[in-house]
Amino acid sequence: MNKKILYWCIFSLFCVFFLSDYSLKNKKYEHDINSVEPMPIIKDNIYASLAHGGYPVENRSFNVRKWLSAGVKISVKGASGSGTIIYYESEYAYVQSCGHLWNGNMTAIEGESQKLTCEIITWYHNEEKLEKIKTYPAEVIYYTNNKGQDCSLLRFKPDWIPFYFPISPASFRFVPETYLHSVGCDGGREIAHYDVRIIGEKDMNVITTENSPRPGRSGGGLMSEDYYVGICWGTTDLSGSGNGLFTPLKVVRELNEKNGYGWLNDVSISLARKLPIVDRNNPQGQYPPDYIPLPKKN
Repeated sequence: MNKKILYWCIFSLFCVFFLSDYSLKNKKYEHDINSVEPMPIIKDNIYASLAHGGYPVENRSFNVRKWLSAGVKISVKGASGSGTIIYYESEYAYVQSCGHLWNGNMTAIEGESQKLTCEIITWYHNEEKLEKIKTYPAEVIYYTNNKGQDCSLLRFKPDWIPFYFPISPASFRFVPETYLHSVGCDGGREIAHYDVRIIGEKDMNVITTENSPRPGRSGGGLMSEDYYVGICWGTTDLSGSGNGLFTPLKVVRELNEKNGYGWLNDVSISLARKLPIVDRNNPQGQYPPDYIPLPKKN
């Protein structure tokens, strides 16, 4: 064989190997940065025949920013899930999420010594959409991923006064055929809002259909108009056309209480956040959400 032909063959083989290796590495990297939690799939769900709806529609319109504002993405060792800000006080914002982002269970007492951390990623500071996403280090307070008790609690230090959805009073009831708000990061993408229809409750789970969750939405909040009422943790169909499974309000309240954070269950909505502030002496004034106007002294 001609030496030039031999050298050319060797060079061609080298190029093919190098480019293939480079492509595989890039695909692996692309997968790593977009990887999401392994959402549990429940096949024997009695409500499966009632599932309705096709591919979920991601809503990020201004009309749903109230719910998007409290939603965050949670990054844990290359994987990601979702969470919801349920309270803010002076320094810390508290985030409720699912537990299966971690293995096993960890109580708040164990968490004090283990000092686990993760990252909180935000797209909104209240109803203002950020030009670039912002990332914050967060502490993992406790987690549990038992079936029907899939829950965790985190906290981080925000650099804004965040809007939050407080945990609902225990009197809240899930009414079949009504709609609630599901927020999360399907596929590890930007936070989005989904309307979901309540089917019923079974085995300590709230069952929904329409816009059912896909991997990445685990940990995302289930909310009413003003309150936080559950946590997304599983599905019956990864395509989003099945049923969604949510840790119910009762379990969230019990786990917070058990871990010494029952006070979060009793945080009420601040009237200062819900009532508009009118200052006739300064109509163009800008005020923080928790601003409380005081009467002037004569």
